[in-house]
Amino acid sequence: MTELRHAWLVDPFARTVTHVTLHSAVSSPEELHEIYALLDCTTIEAVNPVNAGGDLLFVDEDGKYRKPSEQAFFLCRLWPHEPLTGRALWVGRNDEGDIASPVSALDYVRAHIVWASKV
Repeated sequence: MTELRHAWLVDPFARTVTHVTLHSAVSSPEELHEIYALLDCTTIEAVNPVNAGGDLLFVDEDGKYRKPSEQAFFLCRLWPHEPLTGRALWVGRNDEGDIASPVSALDYVRAHIVWASKV
């Protein structure tokens, strides 16, 4: 039986942070494909935002290699390293380290996202 989990989709193209439901089984090959489809990419990187209760942010690794004119950017106040490119998925982790619903509330995440202007 597949456990439905939710996540927060950060979309700098639409400038929205929205609720999405993950339908794939935990740690299945389909789970990774579902994330790729949500982010519209083929490679992701996981970053660990600070003060986020152990949540992860999966970011579009492909976005770094696209022309800036074809890309959208955002900053996360909980990831003070560099602007992030393309869509991202905010997820939680269970005790085994598998993807779970986030600990951070949607409004908390929204309050820490800053949309960047195009380059």
